[in-house]
Amino acid sequence: MATVVLTRPAGKNEALAQALIPHGIRPLVLPALAVTSTMDQLPPALTPQPHELIIFVSAQAVRYYLKALAKSGQTFMPQHLIATVGAASAAPFYETGLATQLELIHPPAHHPYQDSEALWALLQPRLAEFERVLLVRGQHGREWLSQRLEQAHKKLTRCSIYQRSPVVWSDDSAIQLQRDLVKPQAVTFLLTSSESTQAIYENMVRLQLDIAWRHARFVAIHPRIAEKIQQLCGFTPEQLQEQVQLCAPSQMAMQEALLRAALPK
Repeated sequence: MATVVLTRPAGKNEALAQALIPHGIRPLVLPALAVTSTMDQLPPALTPQPHELIIFVSAQAVRYYLKALAKSGQTFMPQHLIATVGAASAAPFYETGLATQLELIHPPAHHPYQDSEALWALLQPRLAEFERVLLVRGQHGREWLSQRLEQAHKKLTRCSIYQRSPVVWSDDSAIQLQRDLVKPQAVTFLLTSSESTQAIYENMVRLQLDIAWRHARFVAIHPRIAEKIQQLCGFTPEQLQEQVQLCAPSQMAMQEALLRAALPK
């Protein structure tokens, strides 16, 4: 039986795990990163009112910000300009009904890349509409979008609303992985960020499974993540093409890519 290792933070893997089981796949849920909020309430400088544009880098950033915003007794202004790096990142606004009250900008779900570059292409024609920008993100992350905004002479404020820390996998997890990894290409790992990929690698090294890990299959949701796994495993271009599949970050796209990787025809 093929094994798929689901590595997103706790609470984000269950639906995908249940979708894989009917296909004869054993899901192994091993979050690579723990995500925690860094603030319960927002100081005045990080509330929506001082900013014409608020950018969110992930759905988690949106959820933590909305929670802190409510505790602060603050709200968005009608038609406030909000941007997210992808359709999945915008989901909390649609789920809460806020999308009808705000002007929401994000790459469409069918766009091949859900990232800062795709969002920047949408923001560039509208640079004259905003001056003060709030960027809601984790404590660590890419600075590419920040640099573009600062180069465009925008007044940028960063709001670090959450932090991510590596999860140390237990010995029980090691036993399961060791049993499965001895079978070539019997294990497929879902990789959803470069930071989590690094955390997975560190677990593999600590558990002395890093050599066997190089024979697994991988599904990555962005080319940068594929480059990260290539760097860590030392894949040749041919190995990269054979062992790593790219997909969009949507639930359905990840499910289909994991099925292709875990159950090759």
